[in-house]
Amino acid sequence: MEIVYLILISFAASWLTFFCGFGLGTVLTPVFYFLFKDLALAIAGTAIVHFLNNVFKFLLMQKKVDWKIALPFGLASIPAAFFGAYLLIHFEDLIISEYTMNNSVFEIKLMNLIFGGLLIVFAVLELIPSFTLPLHRKFLWAGGLISGFFGGISGHQGALRTAFLTKYKLDKEVFIATGIVIALAVDIARSTEYFIFMDYSVIKSNLHLIFASLLAAFAGAVTGKYFLKKIDLKILTVIIAIAMIAFGIALGAGFLS
Repeated sequence: MEIVYLILISFAASWLTFFCGFGLGTVLTPVFYFLFKDLALAIAGTAIVHFLNNVFKFLLMQKKVDWKIALPFGLASIPAAFFGAYLLIHFEDLIISEYTMNNSVFEIKLMNLIFGGLLIVFAVLELIPSFTLPLHRKFLWAGGLISGFFGGISGHQGALRTAFLTKYKLDKEVFIATGIVIALAVDIARSTEYFIFMDYSVIKSNLHLIFASLLAAFAGAVTGKYFLKKIDLKILTVIIAIAMIAFGIALGAGFLS
């Protein structure tokens, strides 16, 4: 029965990720953690699905990529993702507080708290009609470093990347396609380091789960592309902002740890 849940969750998460630019890794990581009983392996298993799904989405959307944004952003994210992945593998996350709710213990981690706070600020500003935050393209490297680092250390790269890219007012198809290329750069970097330093025996013995999740994610991406032209850009912006706020609160409060 668990494989049925995995398929449904992978499909739904991939479908939503196609529009928002993030969410697949966030949703799949706790699912794989339940299956593999190890956080690092859960993040690594999710990275495999995330990477191959992004390759598939790139093939669907490659003609819409804005390479003037994708290249500097993506190249800057690669060394940052390597560094983040190194910290994940060799150091424990710094926990600054714990609390109990409904008999469950939640941990507030420093990096997640900072990351979640940044997302909420970006999202709230995006929802203010009179507010604009012009970002010159010479600052793309900064977005790449920040999103790449968080992508390597926890897999949470998409939300910050989306927060930066929404400020460039790209066409919705260009926005999505460019984000896919940047995500691929981070996935290649972190997956390489995971592969070198981690014991993948648990994942190898559960490749059928990875494969099932991947096929469901492919189906979600195809369906997402079909609905893309039917969604208004203003509505998409609001959906992204609300999703970022919810994600930022959940991450900062320790619900996604």
